[in-house]
Amino acid sequence: MSRRLLYGLMSLVVLMWGGAFVAIKFLLIEGLSAWTIALLRFGLTVMGLWIVVIATRTPMPVPERRHRPWIALMGLCGVAAYHLALNFGERYVSPNVAPLVIAAMPVVVAILATFLLHEHMDGVKWEGIALAIAGVVVLVLWGTPGAEISVRNVTGAAVIAISPIAWAVYTVLSKRLVEKYGALPLSTWAITTGTVLLVPFAIVPTVREIGAAGLEAWAWIAFLAFGCTVFAYVVWFRALQELDASRVAAWVYFVPLVAPVWGWIVLREPVTPFLGVGGVMVLGGVILIERVSPQMVASREADEAVAQAISL
Repeated sequence: MSRRLLYGLMSLVVLMWGGAFVAIKFLLIEGLSAWTIALLRFGLTVMGLWIVVIATRTPMPVPERRHRPWIALMGLCGVAAYHLALNFGERYVSPNVAPLVIAAMPVVVAILATFLLHEHMDGVKWEGIALAIAGVVVLVLWGTPGAEISVRNVTGAAVIAISPIAWAVYTVLSKRLVEKYGALPLSTWAITTGTVLLVPFAIVPTVREIGAAGLEAWAWIAFLAFGCTVFAYVVWFRALQELDASRVAAWVYFVPLVAPVWGWIVLREPVTPFLGVGGVMVLGGVILIERVSPQMVASREADEAVAQAISL
């Protein structure tokens, strides 16, 4: 896959993930619980993934026994822990806290990737992360009128803090296994396993609430399942085949930029000029992580190779 096509697909992923905030907010307003939203979303996701596997005749190698616990952990983190912690935690903090929590995820990925994947984290990458986080803060605090940062319950804040850790673990484990199994097979195995683990806890509220879901609610659930999960997770895994985990994770910084635009279009929520200011800062940070740092590393490695050749 060409780098340009990969970046185009990642841009679509960011666009859809920005809309996920609006979709979940609508579904919560409709009276569906976090359990029901998660189970309906990932139930449809599993169906969609297996349909794609069958339609494309993709080989589905059975995971080796030594990898099965890791794939189960991926499913637990990527399906249950991340989404449920975020949905439950949002009840106890102001809405603007969620994007700040999401912004912490690339930092956790960078730290884990350094120790577990031995990825090189130079000063430019850390500067890019700092600039992107600052841009997210601008977006959250001043991008929408009346924004506030408040925590109504310490337990809720602790629960929502699980989200970036869970997604970071999911991303790093994916990086270690995706080259062996491929993007679509690994996505399918991990999400299927995670959904099976979710069923015993979510089935009762889902059966109780599913009758309240109207046509519009099902449309948003389908968007979450097929756009934000089937398409997005496969692309995420494919990007991990091509790029360092820390570089892939940096794309998450665009989500808080896209989310207010969705809110303005769908929910008529107001925005301010600071949306542009924060967006420029986020873009600058991601460019440092995605383009400048790899170029500097490549240049340094070339200089070292030349120096070694001369010494020989």
